[in-house]
Amino acid sequence: MANKEQLLLSREQELYLVWLLTPEDQREPKTKKAWAEQNNVHQNTLGAWEKKKNFVERWKMGVEGLNQSPERTQKLLDALYIKGVAGDTKSAELYLKATGSMPNATSTLNIKNETSVRDLSDEDLESLILELGTKHTKKTKAEIAAVFPDIVETTRGN
Repeated sequence: MANKEQLLLSREQELYLVWLLTPEDQREPKTKKAWAEQNNVHQNTLGAWEKKKNFVERWKMGVEGLNQSPERTQKLLDALYIKGVAGDTKSAELYLKATGSMPNATSTLNIKNETSVRDLSDEDLESLILELGTKHTKKTKAEIAAVFPDIVETTRGN
């Protein structure tokens, strides 16, 4: 980061920077051209200021400060809330995620199976073992049959 002397701006540059950091819908005057005319600065000068290293550094610092503003964050959340309540599902989802009221996509869902292994018949149990073995090991039924011939023989009989 630059030291304080390197970040010093002229009075006009400071005024222009404040204007740039103001939300566009609240800027007065509305355009760079109008700002230049109002402040007796040539419009090309504004472009030159925007390219100066010290001006750019101060501009970035100002933007970072705005990004961390709780007031701006609250305004954005309020806008999402209003649109969400009005039926905009994307706004509702974003609001709930931002406020921590909606679990993220990586949340897990645990499903409890009420059927006990004791309640399964031998044939059902052997069939499930074969099915799970095929899914989890990515082995073919023939490969599993080589290891567990009794199970495969029983399930073929059905």
